[in-house]
Amino acid sequence: MSNPLKHYRILIVDADIEMSQVVKSMLREMGFSDVHLTRSGKDAITLMQTMNFDFIITEWNTHQIDGIGLLEFIRRDPKSPNPTIPVIMLTGRAEQVDVALARDYGVNEYMIKPFTAKSIYNRLERIIEQPRSFVATKNFVGPDRRSRTAPKVSKERRFWKSAPKTKPKEVLKILHDNGVDEPKVWLPDFSLKLKLGKNVRLDSIITENVLNQSQAAINSITSNSLLWIKENLNELKRLYDILVSPNPLPEIASDISDILLAVNSRAGTFGYSRVGEISYILYLFVRNKMDVNNKNHHVVIQKHLQVLQVLLGNQMEGDAGEVGEQVASDLKGLIDKYAA
Repeated sequence: MSNPLKHYRILIVDADIEMSQVVKSMLREMGFSDVHLTRSGKDAITLMQTMNFDFIITEWNTHQIDGIGLLEFIRRDPKSPNPTIPVIMLTGRAEQVDVALARDYGVNEYMIKPFTAKSIYNRLERIIEQPRSFVATKNFVGPDRRSRTAPKVSKERRFWKSAPKTKPKEVLKILHDNGVDEPKVWLPDFSLKLKLGKNVRLDSIITENVLNQSQAAINSITSNSLLWIKENLNELKRLYDILVSPNPLPEIASDISDILLAVNSRAGTFGYSRVGEISYILYLFVRNKMDVNNKNHHVVIQKHLQVLQVLLGNQMEGDAGEVGEQVASDLKGLIDKYAA
């Protein structure tokens, strides 16, 4: 039987090219063969203007234009070739403020790294099998955030207007020619579902066995992943040296945060859950608490780096047992001590 998944064209946007390759390998195991990669939001926009994609998987952290900027272009820019295209954000950013911001910019699905084949499949099933209505208002353009049910009367007691099908050019015309005087809603677009074929469900193609094979494709990269994570740690050490130098630039905190998110996503995806946990806790400290000129904060970074090196040097997978539990507790105490 012919595989209908070969008819889908997918774009993955992620500054971490190794993780992009992992997602691509997993998707190919599922049956998606037409998968394109780029590290840059700017290049993603160029590709969208020359090729028709069925959906996009993007990180928040991408080169030149980030994932939010890419979303803004897709949903609102007059040059967007398809403002209604489904977008999945696959990112290490797990704070509620980030989730809310991405939804405000019109993301379809927000998925937090680390990931599994099953968790990726669940998001694909939603955009293909359960597409949502598409909404255009003065302040929001994107999939209906409220529910997958029929539109209701708004607070001003005006009725939502529904069109029979999402038409990208019509969305742009309303946004940029006529404006949006009141909310406009298009009924769910089932074009991705129709690509599967008549009466065909996604789970009849991507079965449990296929998902297991897809997960095995991720697991097979474990030896390489350890090298990738160690490269991240080397970069963290380099950034730490800059941090403790005289008069470090404030943006060093952002650079450290980005690397910590990469460690979290790589470590968690490839079975080093304690390493991922420690990296993310440190990320939150750097993002929300760290003062680049505070020497106590430098100590927090240094101690976390030392622990991460020990855990990875001994290839301590999973939660690293009692050792991992103890060091995580010690590091939390250190952060509590110096976070004020």
